Amino acid sequence: MIYLLLVLLNIILMFSLFSWKRQICEITKQISENRKLRISLSNKHIEKLAGIINEKNYLERRAKLQILQEKEQLKQSIANISHDLRTPLTSIQGYLVLLKSCENKEEQEHYFSIIQAKADYLTELLQIFYDLSLIDSEDYILEVEKLDINRIVTDCLIDKYSELKKLTPTVKTENAPVWITGNTVACKRIIENLITNAIRYSNDYVEIVIDANGIFTVKNTTSELNNIDINMLFQKFYTVDTSRSNGNTGLGLYIVKELLNKIDGGIEEISYKNNILTISIYFNLCY
Repeated sequence: MIYLLLVLLNIILMFSLFSWKRQICEITKQISENRKLRISLSNKHIEKLAGIINEKNYLERRAKLQILQEKEQLKQSIANISHDLRTPLTSIQGYLVLLKSCENKEEQEHYFSIIQAKADYLTELLQIFYDLSLIDSEDYILEVEKLDINRIVTDCLIDKYSELKKLTPTVKTENAPVWITGNTVACKRIIENLITNAIRYSNDYVEIVIDANGIFTVKNTTSELNNIDINMLFQKFYTVDTSRSNGNTGLGLYIVKELLNKIDGGIEEISYKNNILTISIYFNLCY
């Protein structure tokens, strides 16, 4: 009887060893073929091991995909930047040739004004790309301080007065300081970019508001955002194909979002209703 039990136990042990060997071989094959591990044996330890390996493989594949996407994005970014810089430079070179052969004073002044405008635009582009290079750097840390965002908004409005007066703006600012924790240069860039975006794409109306809660809102009328996912407006290099998008790098609102993140601010609202684009952002109040 004991002999039979020993034989039976040996048979069971051999069968178990065979099953384990077959399972190990199958796992090895699945790993070598970079497949998701599937376990035939009902064993919690093997199942746990397979789960860990599957999770590791998933993270590794996702990391590789992200690297490929970032490489492609970098390649596209370089192409976009090269094109954006080359366009005004080519235009300036062309008008310089015309200017060299022109003797009419009025035409010379006209060419000078165009060259100046192109040079100003080129300077703006260089500033944008400089901002982008800083923002995308992990080592770029903004020093924050207590500042009056109401004053910064007012200063930006004064700087943009000549452009705003061509529209019918509604402006609402606070009579008292609105103290926030931020960075003067970054906050000025944020406000300038939002106001410039509104002016550039507005049909005839712009509304600009800063309230006591540190929420800055800019609205502008436009009929060119239908069938557009407005949440994409803050993505890097995203541009809307409109009659007034010529020269737009698609970086202005992206820079706004990234600078807000670095000073603990954020996007409060972005909506498009009845041909009115509304963008609201918030700053971190300092009490």
